[in-house]
Amino acid sequence: MKNKTTGRTSFLPRRLAARLSGSKATASWSRPVVQIATAGVALGIALIIAASAIVHGFQSEVRDLVVGFGSDIQILSQDLQNQHVILNSEVEQRVASMDEVKSIHPFYTLPGLVQSSETLEGVLIKGVGPDTYQDMLRHSMKSGRLPTLTSSDSLVLSLVLLNQLDIELGDRVTVYLIGGPTRMRPKSLIVGGVYETGLLEYDESFVFIPQGIIQQIAGWGLEAQVKITPDLHAEALVFGASNPVRFDWTAVNSAAEQVPLPWRGSGPHDLNDVVGFESIELVVSPRSADHSFTADTVWIRPGDGGWEAVPAGGAWRYYASGYEVFLNDDSDLNAADESIYAVLPLGWGTETVLEQAPEMFTWLGMLDLNVEIIIGLMVLISVINMTSALLIIILERRAMVGMLKALGMTDGQVLRMFFWQAVRIIGRGFLIGNLIGFALVIVQQETGLIQLDPKAYYVDVVPIRIDVAYIIGIELLAFVICAASMFLPAWASMRILPAAALKLKN
Repeated sequence: MKNKTTGRTSFLPRRLAARLSGSKATASWSRPVVQIATAGVALGIALIIAASAIVHGFQSEVRDLVVGFGSDIQILSQDLQNQHVILNSEVEQRVASMDEVKSIHPFYTLPGLVQSSETLEGVLIKGVGPDTYQDMLRHSMKSGRLPTLTSSDSLVLSLVLLNQLDIELGDRVTVYLIGGPTRMRPKSLIVGGVYETGLLEYDESFVFIPQGIIQQIAGWGLEAQVKITPDLHAEALVFGASNPVRFDWTAVNSAAEQVPLPWRGSGPHDLNDVVGFESIELVVSPRSADHSFTADTVWIRPGDGGWEAVPAGGAWRYYASGYEVFLNDDSDLNAADESIYAVLPLGWGTETVLEQAPEMFTWLGMLDLNVEIIIGLMVLISVINMTSALLIIILERRAMVGMLKALGMTDGQVLRMFFWQAVRIIGRGFLIGNLIGFALVIVQQETGLIQLDPKAYYVDVVPIRIDVAYIIGIELLAFVICAASMFLPAWASMRILPAAALKLKN
């Protein structure tokens, strides 16, 4: 019997709080105060949801654009003299097989200049090819099309550069690529496409051209050719080799057997000395153990008009500036960076997007402080509103409190009664605030109703990213803080004396 009585006694404050918060108790003069307090809590929660969704959306949009121009992690050569890598399928497979990796692509970049008839702009030239990452560029295209292997004379630049150079789609410009043995090579290209991301710093810097132009001009790999004279002498020509090279001449007989020829050096060598062989193979490779260069091959075969040279196309096809690695959304950047670095060959390294653009991500990180300040202010305002409302409710219910105490209700039970009444008001405010807040952000997410100036904000509409787990965590913390703060104003009910309260009623 004692346990049942204790259970009923502990339940009594919550039962009374529910009755005081019901529709029959709303006719008192404190009703407007309660409504204002509820509205204040609802407005604060709606602002917290909107602020967090907008800031996280903005951070996500800008980060995706920055990563789109580069990647989450870049794999690069650590050799300062040779800022390029030889494409390695084994490394690609190792990295691609990691759980945190979404994709891996080679990339090709060189510094350069773009010149029109009016002006000259310094840019970073990036190659586009069948294996490169193109999603960001494809989504940002305003007009024209991306350059392909079949449109090797076209380039894509931003709308900002288009205006700065005072040119139009279809105009011809001169692109100077800086690098390689000749240091600077001009290339005349047609403006085949225009893009715009809103990131002014990047739009002013990046120009996209077919990757083969960069590979060939950069001088990353040697290219071998053979000149055949009318008197049937073959002489090897080598382009793009900064170090001494070795020439290996081999003849192939009808049984497909390779027989080394006694020829040494580039020649010229007399083809009349080669009798009974189907073809001749020339392999040009670095003379020393130079791992920054790979070999190139030329075949000499008999044709209708005599011997003819068939080059492989240049070893530069096997080179790139490095690899771009894109991670899954829930991957840890630092952990993935360590895992990727562990499987790389000697002389290769990694660089994360945080290291590539530290000032951008420092600025994006500072936006979290704005959300924290907004959350703190909204919680503080809600606490102040609820404190005022609860004190007014207690003042109005002084006579009732005196009667309850006279009938045997303890101070602790009275305190809990007003505490639970405040919690119910806060809960109602949280419910209304969630309905309003989520309705606003979903409408903006679906319609893009509120637009922005991309020159000032990097995006053309207010971006939305609803992080449900983050919002739930913040609301739980805010609810606990607001509810716990109600013990202090509820404490005032303990100072009400039964005799004084009943005398006031009479």
